[in-house]
Amino acid sequence: MFLSYERALARRPLFVKTATGMLLGVSGDYTAQRLEGGTSYDSRRGLAFGSLATIWNGPCIHYLFGGLERHLPRSGGVRTLVPKMLVTQLLVNPFGYLPLFYTWTGAVLGRTPAQTLEKARREYWVTLKATWIFFVPFNVVNFSLVPVRHQAATLAAFSFFYATTISAIA
Repeated sequence: MFLSYERALARRPLFVKTATGMLLGVSGDYTAQRLEGGTSYDSRRGLAFGSLATIWNGPCIHYLFGGLERHLPRSGGVRTLVPKMLVTQLLVNPFGYLPLFYTWTGAVLGRTPAQTLEKARREYWVTLKATWIFFVPFNVVNFSLVPVRHQAATLAAFSFFYATTISAIA
């Protein structure tokens, strides 16, 4: 199975990473909904989280990690790891991912802009801290040990756990 995945990843990396992000994003939200004890599955919420994961863990991360690798190659060790961590944790997550998260899920869930902004104000710091708690140690390992071609897919797999957490917060 891994060889089939490798071949598909080599032929169509963006498609494979996008499909992986979608599958794991929907699964993470489904798991969160089950853990919350709901009696029925909220498909609109699943669509919000699944579609966001599709876009973020597919094209966004594919191009972001590719660009980071071009400018800060893994072969640079700690000298390039630290700037990668600073970019992802202090720029991308607070100013890219989280604004996209609140805007996207708010729109899909039918919230008004005012409701979306209020929700973001109420939850932003808790969500950002959860992001740092999960992704700082993960990205150290991901950027240091995982082959570049697998970093986005590995992130998508790890995002299952993150998606479960962030979905539960939301």
